[in-house]
Amino acid sequence: MKQDKINSFSASTIICSLCCSSFYGIFSSYILNKSLNSSIISIILGFIISLLLSKIILSFFNINENETFSKIIKSTYKRLNIFIIILSIISSLFGYILLTYRLTTFLTNEYLIETPKYLILIMIIITTYYTTSKGIETILRVSTISFYISTIIFLFDLFSLINQINIQNLLPLIDVNYKTIIINALIFSIYFLVPTTQILSIKKNQIVDKHKWNKYYYLMLTFSFIIILTSTITMIGVSGINIVTLFDYPVYSTLKRIHLFSFLDSLENVSILAWVYYILNASSMFLYFSISTIKESFNLNNKKSKIINILMLIICFSIPNFIFLKNNYNESYDYIIIPIFIEGLMLLIVSITSIKNRLK
Repeated sequence: MKQDKINSFSASTIICSLCCSSFYGIFSSYILNKSLNSSIISIILGFIISLLLSKIILSFFNINENETFSKIIKSTYKRLNIFIIILSIISSLFGYILLTYRLTTFLTNEYLIETPKYLILIMIIITTYYTTSKGIETILRVSTISFYISTIIFLFDLFSLINQINIQNLLPLIDVNYKTIIINALIFSIYFLVPTTQILSIKKNQIVDKHKWNKYYYLMLTFSFIIILTSTITMIGVSGINIVTLFDYPVYSTLKRIHLFSFLDSLENVSILAWVYYILNASSMFLYFSISTIKESFNLNNKKSKIINILMLIICFSIPNFIFLKNNYNESYDYIIIPIFIEGLMLLIVSITSIKNRLK
């Protein structure tokens, strides 16, 4: 893949997609059912943990500014490098599979009931692969445009629903035990932060204003947290925890409460585009990490690389039929441990590599 030049802001916009993509349609139903009103506290604590762990990711970025993830792994681990790289690719591909499949089930359940699920999944895979094939510059250009659109949609939704928030619905703020709050804070930090490791597939020297990168990284991390926290408060405040936990997609269900000028209904169909953008951008980044890492690690030419890519996409299309056997929120609820293990593995690899190089 060509080594495009990018700037800190455009690179940071993908952070927002990576952080928010899993919350709307995957993690929100889980944490609301587990932590109830205390989800607000779990998310705040999870964000604090994420800020601490983010130093590890940024430290990895600084190991060698001229090298990508795969080459840093190769230079750090002389014997186990291929094994570690394969684990990283599996982690990235699973993130891609989870996001694309959950978007597929959402579109099937809410909009295209009569359309075969596999057709929707194929279209999503083709879309993300096409974006990925154009290189990181194209991915980030799309991400930047989507960032502005999603932010406008978020602000519109917030101002449309804020007058419907009932403070009493948010009380009591602590309605589960402290152990549950802490456990879900740790789980949230994994879902929220670890996907940002996909940005390690580019060289820091590709960022033309790399001295600004840390600032924009933390800025976008904080902005993503504000989006998720505000969405959670709005969901609970508008509908109440007893109602919001009944829905597979609690954010989407809350957005149905938006009515403008009494004659504009179904505005949730526009509002939910923010999540669709997050999913597509994050999926493209996961796929880019996998494709670029495979090509660099095994020194594949363009022809062999395309063959491997096609085989990989076929696998990504086929695996959900064996892993995800349900088509509702229990899908993410029951299999919550799988993403935690896979993404936790990625965080462990980045952490050990950063510490190992720091000790050198």
